[in-house]
Amino acid sequence: MVKGKVINLHPTSSRFFKIGIKHYERGEIELAIERLKRALELDSKNIEIKFNLAGLLAQIGDFESSNKLLTELTTDNPEFYDSLFGLGCNFFEMGKLREAKHFLRRYLKLSNNTEFKEAAEDLLDFIETQQEFEREQKEMEKLTKLLERGNFLLENGRYEDAVKYFKMILAKDDTIFAARNNLSLAYFYMGEIEKAIHEAKKVLEIDKYNVYANCNLAFFYSTIGKTKELKKQLKTILELKTYDHKDKIKVLDTLIKLNQHAAIVDRAGELFEITKEPYFKHIQAISLYNTRQYIKAKKIWKDLKKNYNMPEIKIDYFLKKVDDVMKTFKKDTIDYFETGFGNLSKLEEKEFRSQLQKHIDMYFSQTFEENAKRIMDIIAENVKLNNEDKDGISQLLNTLPLEKQGLNFTAIAAIVYYVYKKYLLGQKVKQKDVAERFGISQAVFSKWFREFKGLLLGEDV
Repeated sequence: MVKGKVINLHPTSSRFFKIGIKHYERGEIELAIERLKRALELDSKNIEIKFNLAGLLAQIGDFESSNKLLTELTTDNPEFYDSLFGLGCNFFEMGKLREAKHFLRRYLKLSNNTEFKEAAEDLLDFIETQQEFEREQKEMEKLTKLLERGNFLLENGRYEDAVKYFKMILAKDDTIFAARNNLSLAYFYMGEIEKAIHEAKKVLEIDKYNVYANCNLAFFYSTIGKTKELKKQLKTILELKTYDHKDKIKVLDTLIKLNQHAAIVDRAGELFEITKEPYFKHIQAISLYNTRQYIKAKKIWKDLKKNYNMPEIKIDYFLKKVDDVMKTFKKDTIDYFETGFGNLSKLEEKEFRSQLQKHIDMYFSQTFEENAKRIMDIIAENVKLNNEDKDGISQLLNTLPLEKQGLNFTAIAAIVYYVYKKYLLGQKVKQKDVAERFGISQAVFSKWFREFKGLLLGEDV
């Protein structure tokens, strides 16, 4: 046995704590945590060790263990208020804002520690601002769903039902111009022209440059023969500065309906440059023809015939029209919905006009078309489709607001395929099986099915 001074070979909690802090200062968080855990084993009631260990655990995202330590501190040492601040921070990082607010408020009420006070006040202010924003977002999401439903009803000729939805929206927020503009259109289609004009003017009282209200108003005046008002409104439309391609299409569409040939030429050409959609070039050629710029019109049609496949438009017919008028010098005009096929019945012609109008309307949102294609591709990757299937599924996709942000394309692909198989084809198919086939959970499937069921099935939501 060695005589002399006895050396304690068992390290103290203080030593482990100091070593842990050194690891932390060197950025070695995992090692620091291990040393502080050892220190806490040796001194389980030490406030400083427990609080610092809780902080390190929070740094690596182990909020459950961190909260356990902080909760122990609030129980065993109720006057150590910094643990309340720690819990507030942890719950904030976990996205549990209600709990975070609770602990931060308690901390600010009880503690005199200036070290964390300002940070606690800033964090509490941020949380309350965030919660207010989220409340507004939720309310806006509700209104957006109502607007989508109203638009769906409007597009499908259920005007009185559409009016109810638009009014519901405006009762909650009368600054949603899309709802008032579409309410105006619904009244117009119901034959209540004065109401339609009144609603359009209400939009312009707040936003005098609103493209949709100005265009709708011009069309309303044209329909009831108010020439003076129409002339003034046309001047306003032509002077509007529009930068969004959807607004540009709305202006062009209105000018087409009003047969404003000279004003259409440049606008149709500009939209072709934006969208690369040859139909806009065809519109430009018609406008040139109708303003007797025959050579320019012929050049465009020859280019369309050479470089684009447009089976719905008989380009040779229009080229012949140009040649005939140049030979005879007899004035002639071409309707914007003219096809070039002379043997169409009145019913077929009406349907064709409708199809062409839908064709141009689709370009109100390039995003819609891109997302619809993406969803169709997802369906095709998971199931085998024939051309009939693709047509049926496309019709369902056209009922959905696919230009929205935050869409789960795989989930939408699954629910659209399910609706197509079950409701359009009448086949026995289970949601669970479809969800599994597309690689999503039943919960995700159910969420998106609830979201779009009304639109897909044409039911009231």
